Formats: sequence, C-alpha cells, structure tokens
Amino acid sequence: MRMRSLSSLIAAGIAVSIAVAGWEGYRLSSARDFNRLVDSGVDAAATQGSPEAEFARALSLAAHNDYDGAVRAYKELSRNTDGALLQAVLYNLGNLHLREALQFGPESIGKSLPLAELSKTSYRELLRLNPQHWDAKYNLERALRLAPEREASDEEAPPLPQNSERAVTTMKAFTLGLP
Repeated sequence: MRMRSLSSLIAAGIAVSIAVAGWEGYRLSSARDFNRLVDSGVDAAATQGSPEAEFARALSLAAHNDYDGAVRAYKELSRNTDGALLQAVLYNLGNLHLREALQFGPESIGKSLPLAELSKTSYRELLRLNPQHWDAKYNLERALRLAPEREASDEEAPPLPQNSERAVTTMKAFTLGLP
C-alpha cells in the first residue's frame, strides 16, 4: 500500500514536471517567433499586444532611423506603462532626441535646440523616478553642454534711469485702453 502511494506521488510529480516543461517550451517558442518578427522588420507589436512588444517595436523603428515613428511609439508607451519599463522608455526617448539633435550640430541651432530640450525633459523625468540612474545623469550633462540653460535674473538687465520717460507715454495717438 505504501509503495503504491509513493509510486502514484512520483507519477503525479512527473506529470506536473512534464506540464511545466511543455508550458515553458511554448513560451520559448513564442519568444523565438516574436524575435524573428522583430529581426525581419515586421510590425511585431501588432501580433502581440504587450507593452514589451510595443517597446521592441519602438526600438526597431529607432534602429531603422524612423525618428517620428519611434517617438510616437515611445510617447504612447510612456502614457501606458510604469516601473522599469517606463524608465527604459524615458531613457530611450531622451537618447533618441539627443542623437537627432547631435546630427544637426551647433550650426543648425534652430533645429538642434528644441530636440536637446526634449531630451533634457525626458532625462529629468526619468531622474525624478530614479535618481540613481547614472546613464541618464551622464546624458543629461551632454544635453546641457549642447544646450546650456540660462539662469534668469533681474541683475542682468540694466536699471532704468530714475527720471526717464517711458516709450508708451511719448507715443502720440496711442491709447492703452479699449476703444
């Protein structure tokens, strides 16, 4: 009797092990299929609705130099995720903006400055979530070197002379009130 219960217990353990191995095999097969889709450039996120699949899609778009598509994908992810995935999204979004700003360089300041500002915003948001993210700190420093911030202070403006007229008061036929 004791031998039967021991053998049935062993058989149940083997059955559970086979079921777990089958499930893990299925997950491995799904991951391989998904990776194959990502490598081929197919919209892999359309086949799986997970945030990780969307993240892989955004990475693929960035790797294929589709700046606008990657930004849209990262922005969508930043609204719908949290935790470590959100940190990765913010870091990659900042990197994407910074890389694009560095392509224009200082001679095209009109194009590179807004991108550098966007990268600084992404890095700062990430550092609010995780102040110990050293890569974001380093890249924020690089973005600050590209587009330094001006400190607004009242001391920079020269003081007005004490008995000077203001331009508005000397203009003729001009009122500040409503008609």
